[in-house]
Amino acid sequence: MMNVKLSFLLVCLIALSGCSNSKLYHAAPPMKFQDIAYPFGTEMKSVNGVMMAYYDSKGAGQPIVLIHGLASNMGFWRYNIPTLQAQGVRVIAVDLIGYGKSSKPYSAPYTLKFYAETVRALLSELGITKATWVGHSMGGQIAMTAALHFPESVEKLVLLSPAGFEAFKQGEGDWLRNATTPDFVKKTPQERVRANITNNFYEWNDEWEWLIEERVRLAMTEEFDRFAYAVWKCVGAMLDEYVWDKLGKIQAPTLVIAGENDNLIPNPFLHGGRTREVMEQGVKAMPNAKLLMLPQAGHMIQIERSAEVNEAILNFLRTDPLRTNLAK
Repeated sequence: MMNVKLSFLLVCLIALSGCSNSKLYHAAPPMKFQDIAYPFGTEMKSVNGVMMAYYDSKGAGQPIVLIHGLASNMGFWRYNIPTLQAQGVRVIAVDLIGYGKSSKPYSAPYTLKFYAETVRALLSELGITKATWVGHSMGGQIAMTAALHFPESVEKLVLLSPAGFEAFKQGEGDWLRNATTPDFVKKTPQERVRANITNNFYEWNDEWEWLIEERVRLAMTEEFDRFAYAVWKCVGAMLDEYVWDKLGKIQAPTLVIAGENDNLIPNPFLHGGRTREVMEQGVKAMPNAKLLMLPQAGHMIQIERSAEVNEAILNFLRTDPLRTNLAK
């Protein structure tokens, strides 16, 4: 059974473990979630009864909202935010409830619709009625959920390595849900970290070592129990609120970007196959979507191939002739 559970780590849309073979952080002090070192300032706001952490570059630029993936936080956009806002975009990035510096109540529903509603409410609090929703992995499925339930709030979609295009049979979904319990997330052995995290990349670079250190030190805190609970609930939400059969209803102009060498999509343990096939199938089902595949790129494309991703997002935003405030 342990071998099966270790294989599940390849299924998760981002690595869930934390330790390094070459540099260990056992002796490092715990890192509270509130002390995560984002390279930009954050604010807190009460949204629909929960405290949500966010970044807002402010200004009158075209608004986009960045939604992170499973088990991550808004810090994963650190290689994108400066370039986007430098080009006149108003960038809002969020810590989803249960993640990062946001609150982590056990009472939260942790459904994708709940997340879409919460992000929409935050945008409304900031005076934004319509925005381009940019989501990575699970964040992409949340953005599609918003487009289905609240199309008036979604101007465009940018889906990076999105979850939601891949269909899972009932038995497959039940196994995934049961495999990634909160206890499993908490007790993932530290010696697995480098293999798990680097699996998100085509070619690992030591400048991303912060991913490993952050994960290890956060796991030393009591609040990590709530984070692990949120991860477990989110895995179930992605299975229960699937969108692969509803893609034809999404009318928003959509750009899908994915890495040719994504090791997590399609699910390598249950399905196998090529990422391109999954993405092409999803884009074909959408009435107003286009696909950009990046060669020699893994799942974490907003980090690994940030320059190409940033350029593609900006070009996609500029296709709207009514928008003239972006630098050329």
